[in-house]
Amino acid sequence: MEHYDFIALGGGNAGLTASKRVKAAGKKVALIDPTPVGGLCALNGCNPKKVLVRAVEVLHLVREAGEHGIRTGEVKIDWSAVIDRKHRFIDSVTESTEKDLRDAKVDYIKAPARFTAPDRLEVDGRTLSFDGAVVATGSAPRRLSFPGADLVATSDQILEARTVPSRLAIIGAGAVALEFAHVFARLGSNVHVLNRGQEALKGHDRELVSRLVSHLQSLGVVFHNGVEVKAVEANPTSYDVQLSDGVKVGADLVLNAAGRPANLEGLCLEKAQVQYSEHGVDVNECLRSPGNPRVFAAGDAHGARELSPVASYEGAIVAHNFLHGEERRVDYSAIPSAIFTVPPLAAVGLTEDGARKQGLDVEAVTQDMSEWTVFRIAGEKLSYGKVISEKGSGRIVGAHLFGPAADDNINVFAMAMRYGITSERLSEMIYVYPALASAMRFLT
Repeated sequence: MEHYDFIALGGGNAGLTASKRVKAAGKKVALIDPTPVGGLCALNGCNPKKVLVRAVEVLHLVREAGEHGIRTGEVKIDWSAVIDRKHRFIDSVTESTEKDLRDAKVDYIKAPARFTAPDRLEVDGRTLSFDGAVVATGSAPRRLSFPGADLVATSDQILEARTVPSRLAIIGAGAVALEFAHVFARLGSNVHVLNRGQEALKGHDRELVSRLVSHLQSLGVVFHNGVEVKAVEANPTSYDVQLSDGVKVGADLVLNAAGRPANLEGLCLEKAQVQYSEHGVDVNECLRSPGNPRVFAAGDAHGARELSPVASYEGAIVAHNFLHGEERRVDYSAIPSAIFTVPPLAAVGLTEDGARKQGLDVEAVTQDMSEWTVFRIAGEKLSYGKVISEKGSGRIVGAHLFGPAADDNINVFAMAMRYGITSERLSEMIYVYPALASAMRFLT
């Protein structure tokens, strides 16, 4: 039996951050992952998806060039070339990540692992004991159970598609669903979003979500709310998607964007006395398992915030708490996020409804900024913002933006929330003008 001070299960942001930080403190560390290391974001998530989004964003800018006096001819997009460009960003990720692990002197084991005891793992016929371990195994596409579910593509597969489907049916109405709906609608696909709920983007500000949905509908996206997929049937060259309301949707490609639960299969967490549910590993505010404090979980494996920067943040907290025993607690109160449509929808903190449900006495400033000078100069026709602040103190508790540069400008409010900058102080700042960020001072 071989002993390690610390073992990371998973080679994404959380596992890589935790393992390298613990190793830098002089400990013996292993990272175990049977799949290519580098993480979902770099390999099949944020980065490759943003390449696709950027392509249609440029396409949009070219199509709108006449607004600025620029005359263009017929505009075409070579989607296979876009996929080639995507590969220039991802093909070297695993190799460079493996090199980083070697340089850091972290033992990398490419094999499945399972717990056999609270302090032991079995890996490729070897038994490894540990003082601490982090479950950072990421997430996996939700399993679908209707007839024909095996015909449905995952996001990994659509990111490799070199032709644009004429008709695309997307199961789900979360961030990934709407991002892909937007990309392919701008490419000319007939897109249908199949939503079992009544609203898209649950947990986001309803007013701005409605603006985004209306925008997607203007691009031709059709939303089917309150429906279940009953079956997917294959035709010689396409598919029929049968919905619970009796509607049949034809599609050349059907995409599973129904969420990604924690990837915990085969870990035998029960043997480690680690509790878990369909949402992921149960952890406390220090990311320790209450049933086995030597085991942590971070990233999508516990599912609190499925964002790659959060996974890195959590990996650092795991390393600190393992090394020092000083219990650093996670703080998700000022974590910004964005839906990468064109324009993007971004958010940080609470919605107005969420703030009131917490008993906070708040005021919400909502602005339609579409006619403001900086946005008109940019030639952008959609821009909305809402900022929620506590009455009396001016403490900002939430911000929501839908418009150009929303994904960048949301960081202004995230910084204000994290460091206690009030709405009054933000409005007093001098911003570069006529940069789009200069409009943010009028939202507080």
